Amino acid sequence: MKKAFLISLFALCTALCANAQFFQINFQQVPPVASPGSRQGGVQIDGCIFQFFDGAKAVDVYSIDTKEHLQRIPLEGHKTWHCNNANVRPVEGMRFPLIYVSQENKAEHCICVFKVSGSKGAYSLTQIQTIKLPAPVQMGVWYPNLAIDHEAGFLYITGYSRESWNDARFGNGLQIIKFYLPEPDKSVIELGTSDILDRRVYAFRLATQGAVVRYGRLYQVYGMGGDSSIVCYDLSNGREIWARDLKEAGIPNEPESLFFYGEDLYCVDVKGIVYTSYGAANRTPSL
Repeated sequence: MKKAFLISLFALCTALCANAQFFQINFQQVPPVASPGSRQGGVQIDGCIFQFFDGAKAVDVYSIDTKEHLQRIPLEGHKTWHCNNANVRPVEGMRFPLIYVSQENKAEHCICVFKVSGSKGAYSLTQIQTIKLPAPVQMGVWYPNLAIDHEAGFLYITGYSRESWNDARFGNGLQIIKFYLPEPDKSVIELGTSDILDRRVYAFRLATQGAVVRYGRLYQVYGMGGDSSIVCYDLSNGREIWARDLKEAGIPNEPESLFFYGEDLYCVDVKGIVYTSYGAANRTPSL
């Protein structure tokens, strides 16, 4: 009886410890020269992290397996492009998936689509499309960020119901709206309010950051370090499945990028520390 109790207690403690560290440190991004701006959205392609920066001046590429900085891809640069979030979309006939980058800017409420060419250590990016969203005052969503469900063919936009990402007063809250995902066959796509398929409203959370969709679930990180969280939503019914305090989950700094590599969920913080939640696509943390 005593032995069985001890085994059960050990298993419980192990589970609690593993759950407390939902994310574990994997490595830190170390560029050979100073970064061209603050880290923002990022994606995984070809076993590499494509890391975007505020101002869209460049993209740093890191190998996930070797932890090495492989190259810096120069971009044209735009002062109003914040590059707050990035997602990928596999397209038949293309070697690499397309990269979709949302700018989260009142003046630049758009999504830029990039085609990836080349090979490891010698990639290049070419913008092939701009998706223009309705103006925030028309759309009812401020500081819009994308989340792509490429399997179902939907584009989700997350943001705020009022013109603030850090003030919960006056009824401000989170919103998630839904569009059909446009095909990448035109250089410019303009979406209107009549294209909105669904709208969900949630309680306020500070500062939307990276977001990604997997198996019909939308994962998004929020916050500025001390006040930060990760939330998982069921896109079939809009229900919030679970939420975790990021500091308790293992990430004390401001979260930025969020993406999957296989079944593992990755988050990159503002300091370039890469965290991994192994098998996150198939598990739910205890609350």
